[in-house]
This record gives sequence, C-alpha cells and structure tokens, in this order.
Amino acid sequence: MLGFVSAVFDNIPLTALALRQGGFDWGFLAFAVGFGGSMLWFGSSAGVALSNMFPEAKSAVQWLKHGWHVAFAYVVGFMVMLAVLGWHPDAAHKVAAPVTPVLAPAVAPATAQ
Repeated sequence: MLGFVSAVFDNIPLTALALRQGGFDWGFLAFAVGFGGSMLWFGSSAGVALSNMFPEAKSAVQWLKHGWHVAFAYVVGFMVMLAVLGWHPDAAHKVAAPVTPVLAPAVAPATAQ
C-alpha cells in the first residue's frame, strides 16, 4: 500500500513519516518507497526528466496504460520478498513508558520556639 501512495506523493516526507511511526520492516519500506515512487512519472526524478524530454509522457493515464507491467512487477516483487524473507518489523517507536508515581518528601512540621 505504501508503494502505491509513494507513486503519488513525494517519497521523502512519506519515508520520514513511516520512520517516525515505526513498526516497519526496513527492507519492505525501502522497496515500497523506492520502487513505488517510480510507478508514475511524477513519483521519481527520472520520470520527471523523461517526461520533460517527451511531453506526451505527462499523462498519468497513458503512463499506466503503457506501463501497467511496472505496477504488476511491484506487487509480484513485494509478494516474493514476503515469501522469501518474511515480515520482521522493527518495534514501534511510540511505546508508552511506564508511569512511576513521584512522591514528595515528608516535611516535618515546624516547631515553635
């Protein structure tokens, strides 16, 4: 799913968000934002450079119509990685720390002199 989102949105903020949230397998995260960002012409620098050379490539519909095999290869590659490597996510970074009560020191009552 992250790869398809990465095809539409910029990879850098999306990766930063995923890293802040934690709970991702690093290999799958790199695959998703790296490969997924190339599914549409505006998702990668190479796609933008290519579409500047060939203006007819700026149609997302044409890009998907003639490049459907890229999205298919992304899904197949993800499934192969999952089958071969398995899913091993890092621990989430937002784990709540146990709350320990803070006790105020006992103060002796002031004595009158």
